[in-house]
Amino acid sequence: MHKQPLAFFFSICLATTLASIAHAEVAGIKDGTQMTRAIAAKVRTISTQDLQRAIERDPELVLVDIRTPTEIQDMGGTIKASQNINIPRGWLEFRITGHALSKDTPIVVYCGGGIRSPLAAYTLQKMGYTHVKNYADGFIGWKKQGLPVE
Repeated sequence: MHKQPLAFFFSICLATTLASIAHAEVAGIKDGTQMTRAIAAKVRTISTQDLQRAIERDPELVLVDIRTPTEIQDMGGTIKASQNINIPRGWLEFRITGHALSKDTPIVVYCGGGIRSPLAAYTLQKMGYTHVKNYADGFIGWKKQGLPVE
């Protein structure tokens, strides 16, 4: 009976140690969380309701899921929409032009929980796209609301 609390204690210690290593502060270097916070103010965010309307009304919309195929599989799918495409974040700059041929193409970017998608939306803006939005609730938010997935 004492083994479970002891194992729990050690797992908490290990998690705390790993978290401090993963999120170590280095003078003069911004980490991903700091960058996301700074960039989030520079990109437009779209709500779930607005995304639903855009999917229904705009066949020109390019809905970009930036998760990896493994993440999509592990999380139980992707947003069900004819406009949905998967371009993993690491390939975004190289593959988006095959789907968004005009700088005025409406683009909504999402990930699992809105952590990486602001960075991707900002990258698309820097590339010259003018109608880019971030879906901050991400796939997790979409799925929690019981909306269509595939």
